Amino acid sequence: MSRIPSSRYAGRIGLSFLMWMIAFAVITSAFGVTYASLKNRQVAVKTEIDKLDREIAICRMSANQYRAKINAQSNRWAMRSRLVSNNSALRPITRSQLEFARSEQELAHITANTQH
Repeated sequence: MSRIPSSRYAGRIGLSFLMWMIAFAVITSAFGVTYASLKNRQVAVKTEIDKLDREIAICRMSANQYRAKINAQSNRWAMRSRLVSNNSALRPITRSQLEFARSEQELAHITANTQH
């Protein structure tokens, strides 16, 4: 009597195939954990970059407001009105009364050029 393998033993898988399946599952899960970790780090970095971008925008807006405030305070007509309202002893002068101050280096350079 010849024995024909029965169907209940025909579906068996070998030990080596089972080991390869386990190794594949371990490697796939390791890649999944690594991917999740890297994606989490990417999201954290993007959040930090967005936060820094908002801070930069706030700093730029503050700088623009500061420049506008300085320009408003250094406006000569606004200064004149503040001096008048504060009863300052300073009075307007004519252009002919203006004298331009020169640094010592500039004066030395001018005198050196004129002595030739």
